[in-house]
Amino acid sequence: MECTASPAGLLFECLDGCGRRVVVDGVSGELTIVDHGDRTALHQGSNGGVKLTATNVD
Repeated sequence: MECTASPAGLLFECLDGCGRRVVVDGVSGELTIVDHGDRTALHQGSNGGVKLTATNVD
């Protein structure tokens, strides 16, 4: 995933054709899904102190 930083937060987006885009709020750290993309794809990415990794949800 590629990360684009702005004063509002961080935008992580998959550049491998998946279409997933998520935003991490710069103040609260809240994660917002903009586009789910391929829900079966596993992603990881980081920028500074923020790191996204795959998680299993039961």
